[in-house]
Amino acid sequence: MARKRMPRFDAIFRGDEERIEIARSVWKETLSALEKANAAIPVNLARLDRYVRARVEFEALYPAAAEAGPVTKGPNGGDVFSFEWSAVEKLNDRLLKLEKAMFGEAQPRPAAEKPKQGSAPADEFLGPNH
Repeated sequence: MARKRMPRFDAIFRGDEERIEIARSVWKETLSALEKANAAIPVNLARLDRYVRARVEFEALYPAAAEAGPVTKGPNGGDVFSFEWSAVEKLNDRLLKLEKAMFGEAQPRPAAEKPKQGSAPADEFLGPNH
C-alpha cells in the first residue's frame, strides 16, 4: 500500500505558521477524499504533495490578487496586466489538473425523462409520437 505520511510542512514552509496550518489541513482533507474514493495510490500521493504546495501558494496569493484585480496602473500611468493575477490563474489551472488526475472528472448524469402527464391541446395536431 502507498505511504501516507504527511510531509514535513514546517521545514517546507520554514516557520510560516499560517502556511503550515493550511498545508496540514489541505493534506488531511484531500487524503481523506482520496481514501474514500479508493484512490490513495502512490501516484496520487505524489500528486497530493504537489497539490498541497500549490494550494498553499494559491491561498497566500489570491486575496491580494483579487483585491487588486487583473489590471493595474503601470509606472507610466497605463494599464498593465498583474503578475500576481497571472500567478493565481496559473496556480488555479495547476490545481484543477491535479484534482482531475487524482479524482477524475465528474460525469454528469443524464436528465431523467419525465413521464407524460395526460394530454395537451396540441396532441390532436402533432399525433401520438411527437
